[in-house]
Amino acid sequence: MSEAAPGADFESFVLETIEAFSRLARTQAGDLHSAQDAVQDVYLNMYRRWETISEREGSLTAYGRTAVKRAVIDQFRRNKRMVTVPVPVHELPETESGIGIPDAAYEMIKEGIGELVSVLPERQREVITLCILQDLSTAEVAQRLQIKEESVKRYIKAAANNLKKSIDKHSEEATA
Repeated sequence: MSEAAPGADFESFVLETIEAFSRLARTQAGDLHSAQDAVQDVYLNMYRRWETISEREGSLTAYGRTAVKRAVIDQFRRNKRMVTVPVPVHELPETESGIGIPDAAYEMIKEGIGELVSVLPERQREVITLCILQDLSTAEVAQRLQIKEESVKRYIKAAANNLKKSIDKHSEEATA
């Protein structure tokens, strides 16, 4: 067997299990970053021992799920200040948003964006509302607003800059 074959097997394993492992870690860890770290640690450790693990009897997916659960517990033990809030699986988004924002970040953006968007100029507010809140692609927004897709991208960039300024302003007021 060639050297490339084990890596290819591992790569296909990762592609098949990444979503399930990420959801499991997210429900166990309670926050996106800890979940991503746990899954990454599991895949790193599994890759290092792939030849041994793949020769064993039993399900590699089951092995991985157990490893993810244990990795989350290990992280918690290492950082006891971490507050865990289990999230029910049915509340987790299943796919990535239409504009490529990761699931958990996308949900947090949608929750807190309402008051921030209200301060944007009208066209930027329309574009952000359609792209973020209604999860439309830039092409769909351009078609709906009858403008060029590049204009939609410019509005998104301008809105992001304005939102950043607004957030910075609110942060300064909160700390003052």
